[in-house]
Amino acid sequence: MRHKGRIHLLIDNAVRLDFFSKVSANEKIAPSILYHANLATWLIAKFKKIPGQQILLRRTYNGRSSKKPSIEEVKQHKRVSYSLNKNNIPKIQAEDKLWVFSGFQFTALELIPLYSSVRYFEIANFPNKYQSSDKGVNADADHHMKVKAMINNNDKMADDILKLKELLLKYRPSHVDASISSKALEQLINLIGFYAFSTIAPHSSPIDQIKIARDIRQTRKLIASYQSCPTPDVFNLFIGQVAQDSQTLFQSTVNSIEAIALAHKASSDKKIPLVVRLHPGEKKPSVIKEQIEYCKENNIIISNKGALLESVSMCNEVFTINSTGGLQSLLFNKPVTTYGQCFYRDWNDNDVVTYYKYVLKNI
Repeated sequence: MRHKGRIHLLIDNAVRLDFFSKVSANEKIAPSILYHANLATWLIAKFKKIPGQQILLRRTYNGRSSKKPSIEEVKQHKRVSYSLNKNNIPKIQAEDKLWVFSGFQFTALELIPLYSSVRYFEIANFPNKYQSSDKGVNADADHHMKVKAMINNNDKMADDILKLKELLLKYRPSHVDASISSKALEQLINLIGFYAFSTIAPHSSPIDQIKIARDIRQTRKLIASYQSCPTPDVFNLFIGQVAQDSQTLFQSTVNSIEAIALAHKASSDKKIPLVVRLHPGEKKPSVIKEQIEYCKENNIIISNKGALLESVSMCNEVFTINSTGGLQSLLFNKPVTTYGQCFYRDWNDNDVVTYYKYVLKNI
């Protein structure tokens, strides 16, 4: 994916600053501009003397570049009334390329229209891997075309499938153990930046952020109460997702309850009990409570016992909206039903290995 023009980065937070620093080093790219949506990463980049022009993006109240709702607006049920101040944006050449993480955030939607070439990045739910595409992320990406363009030799894939299964069975995604308090200082600095320096990234109030931290603790406690619940000898598995994740918000027309209902009907028709696995990264207790209540009313089992893929290995079928867990389930030769948009819908275990080995990159 070598690009002849200059590379410009959009940085949202400290995690993504670290991510793009590693990606740039891995791909031997020296970005010429780093746009910072928040004050904290701008200060970090200045302090560490990270190469490239460091630009702190600010807001104005002129017309917006994008009319599409951002993920922040959907989450907060509130439309952002300001726009990107373009006064401190250097002249962009036709061959310049913007790198963004995800692309659904408000700042990205404001910045992307200024570029003729954009590359979208996401962390892959595989150990130390990331994925990127010029088309978009997840269902909008061209991973499917890349995989299908490659020739798979089924005889040579068996060992690779086994190795990848063993690797994933030991893998614990970082979001499962993410600290609630680790971002407190960064958030405080960013709030100062929002009010004192008119930075562009939308922010909730300090009181709302305290409520979010409280909600996360409560949600984790609710989910933990199902970590010892056993599963039947025979069952189908529904893999839950974060309710306000970009995949569920922008790449699906059904919500979690609707998807569980569809999976329950499909399982009931075959007289097989359904087990729902709650997503450990969910932040809203109301979402988990709604799922628990629905499952109780419909005699659906909830179990978060053990690792996800341990449950996958024991179940008959897998249902999900568009979780990466569905993709990984293909390695276990499980029938996977998805209710949202995804790039792996008609894949098999060989395709998953091809995706892992040749589409994903090391970080």
